[in-house]
Amino acid sequence: MTITTGIQYLDFHTLPAASGNRLYLDYIDTEHTGKREIRTFFTHGPLDFAAALRARQAYRYPRQEIAERLAVYNARLGAHPNALANCDALAAPATFCVTTGQQAGFLGGPAYTPYKIITAIRLATQLQTSLGVKVVPIFWLATEDHDFGEINHADYVQRDGEIGRVGFEWEEIGRPIADLPLTDAITRACDAYFTGIMPGPGYNALKVQFAPRSGEDYCTWCARIWVQAFSEYGLVVVRPELLRSSAGEFLASALRASDEIRYRLDVVSKQLRAAGYAPALTSAEAGQLFTFDTAGRRVRIADPAMHIDKIGITPESYSTDAALRPLLADTTLPVLASVLGPGEIAYQAMLKPLYALFDLPQPLLFPRKSYTIVSQHETERLAAYQTGAEAVLREKLDVDAAFQGLFPVAEAALFTTARAGMEAALAPLQGYLESIDPSLGKTWGQTQFRAIQGLDKLEERAIKARMSQLRLSKAELHALRNVLLPKGNLQERVFPLPHYLNQYGSDFIDALFSAGNLDNFAHHIIQMHNP
Repeated sequence: MTITTGIQYLDFHTLPAASGNRLYLDYIDTEHTGKREIRTFFTHGPLDFAAALRARQAYRYPRQEIAERLAVYNARLGAHPNALANCDALAAPATFCVTTGQQAGFLGGPAYTPYKIITAIRLATQLQTSLGVKVVPIFWLATEDHDFGEINHADYVQRDGEIGRVGFEWEEIGRPIADLPLTDAITRACDAYFTGIMPGPGYNALKVQFAPRSGEDYCTWCARIWVQAFSEYGLVVVRPELLRSSAGEFLASALRASDEIRYRLDVVSKQLRAAGYAPALTSAEAGQLFTFDTAGRRVRIADPAMHIDKIGITPESYSTDAALRPLLADTTLPVLASVLGPGEIAYQAMLKPLYALFDLPQPLLFPRKSYTIVSQHETERLAAYQTGAEAVLREKLDVDAAFQGLFPVAEAALFTTARAGMEAALAPLQGYLESIDPSLGKTWGQTQFRAIQGLDKLEERAIKARMSQLRLSKAELHALRNVLLPKGNLQERVFPLPHYLNQYGSDFIDALFSAGNLDNFAHHIIQMHNP
């Protein structure tokens, strides 16, 4: 069943909520040669698929052992046979993959995560046809991260139209998210989310799909969510723990080269600044490995020499940071392309020298699709206020001004006339009163102000009453703006996947698989039917 009724494309430059990352905007601009300087920071452009394949074909991967681990892990999650077949296929020399990934966000995290996954699946399908090789979509669940504040909450639309938030706490902040159990606090937060949202067509199925299960830890719960939603499309889920034991040589090399890594990051930082871009990573905080202390917390290695002997024996005891994580993936998986968001592409602009250091081919970096979803009902209601989704996203909607502008001109003229008449009637009194007593001039001014103020309030009430007759309200317009631009951000950075599945049902995911051409890197406004 098709629920998409139309797509509108907006240039990211016109969206204040998304226009701050100039490096990303220049990277996706495939038309203007004047912006090609940014391409020098990457091995491939966003559409150079054949070149990326040639480079990656020559590299040797630990295929068999990785394929076996992924098959066991995904089977344990209840993956669809299509995904399990893709796990097996990774053992073959002619199989490659399209990867994407994200932290283990509560209820899946913001919707840009499933948008990444859908982009990766679509791209894998397209490349398999165009390049004539087997291409598997893979989702990297970043379970090693310890940025708890980024994954412990979900935002939703309250019944009053404002944006609410549910979340949970954990006493052991600082440990990897992989160590997080499914606590009562998480279960309560999940229940609070589904209590807070207005039930839609997909509500009942959604509560079952996203409910934590007995015996799961937090990351297993998150992984199962993506397996349930996307393994039918062949998606394979991977955790970094499954790869580290096959990456001992890389991890040891990274440890030995820590000074060179820092130097290369410093050099590329200067080059980016010279080109007018702000570096996304600093050498003092990037390009170094972590290990785990006696309490299980991730700690950055301060003295590499102390770990040289240990890392070759127990590579699973070490983990990578944001700079080295992509290289860990690309040295263990046959990655042809990585689907990334704007921020990730910005820090990938610093990594080309590190790929060269490790003699590792850098995959193609493909921008994820970007969507704002608007229902047919919301479109119709916005039209009633003589505006639309585009105006909201471009932040050209002033709720107060828009609402007042809907008041019939003839009726607004009555108040304009009354206001002028009131000022004209009071004006002669000013000189008279001041001639009697100069202090009465101030009283006259206060009287005029209160009279005009009373008329203004009367006009506000008249506008509200007239708009009510027309089924229009400032509260509704404010709520519509909140849905399309929550907290001043794009929807995809605020609402999780359940927000959309609740409203549109399972057809929502299917609809996105055909929404816009893959190589159209504009922001998409997608209008959908209300079931």
